[in-house]
Amino acid sequence: MEYKKTKRPNQYVFEGSKHNSKRQKINVNAQCKGILMSALSNRRTNAAIKELLNFINLNFPADPNNVTKEVEVNGKVNGEVNEEVNGEENKISTVEKQLKEEISKANSEHNRFVPLRNIIKNFTFIKFNNENDLNPSDIINKTFMLASNKKEKYFFRNICKIIPLDSICKPHISPFIKTVLPLMRKHFTNGKCMEDVFTVSYLLKIMNVPDEKAEEKDGEKNEEKNEEKVEEKNEEKVEEKVEEKAEEKSAEKNDEKKDEKKDSSENKKSWALIYKCSNTKTLTKRDVLKVLDNCIGDNYSVNLSKPDMAIIVYVTEIMCGISIVKDYASTRKFNIGSFNDDS
Repeated sequence: MEYKKTKRPNQYVFEGSKHNSKRQKINVNAQCKGILMSALSNRRTNAAIKELLNFINLNFPADPNNVTKEVEVNGKVNGEVNEEVNGEENKISTVEKQLKEEISKANSEHNRFVPLRNIIKNFTFIKFNNENDLNPSDIINKTFMLASNKKEKYFFRNICKIIPLDSICKPHISPFIKTVLPLMRKHFTNGKCMEDVFTVSYLLKIMNVPDEKAEEKDGEKNEEKNEEKVEEKNEEKVEEKVEEKAEEKSAEKNDEKKDEKKDSSENKKSWALIYKCSNTKTLTKRDVLKVLDNCIGDNYSVNLSKPDMAIIVYVTEIMCGISIVKDYASTRKFNIGSFNDDS
């Protein structure tokens, strides 16, 4: 993400943009993560950003170990420059060192989060610059736990929804598969995605998405395949008659096994897909479900009302955000403004 600060305070706009008011494109990386936030009205966006950033800095402070490493690196670089320039007059007092350390810590905390407005309509994307911070899904789970057990009358006055995005990719099938696989292996340990054979190229073949290398070889093999298809059609007619008899026998056995599977399905963990799309058709819900079904397998059940793990896919014209959230039912569809109505 390449952005620059404007004349107005706390506003960032992409470089190379002629019109700052328009939505701009985003340089998408899988390591990028953040939170999508929507305010109650456009007039309250400034106050909503301040509320959320102050809340995260108070309840989820940065690790002091990571801050000290950045201070040491900056101190070494500044020390080498001073030795070359000043030469013999390289005597810095302890007070100056302490001031530099405090300034570097303040800069690291200030640049920890960056609000980006002109990316998605009616939303502001708060980017996490530090890779060592907690995932947005973990932060939002804890915020909703605090909101349910709150003692205050109003938890957030100006915020309507907060949606976590643990990883971001382009809104197409092939980059979606590359970003989903590591997340699925992390959370679904008993799924098919843990097999050695299950790779990115294997999923691309299932989804009929051609690779760059495969497209060159397809033109040479098309002529040979046309001849083989004629022979295969004759063989398939004979095999269909044999398969019909085998299916009748297997149907009788499956009826007996249904009762056994009901008992085992009660102990399985459940999952659900929460898919949201706006103004795009490049990544449809059908394609996303097909990828997830192949990754998860039969060891997990589906529960749309109260799933143990909710897979969130938020697709826009510019990007596709993915995250896996636990206890989705307690979040009220990420509508944190609804907790103010209870008070």
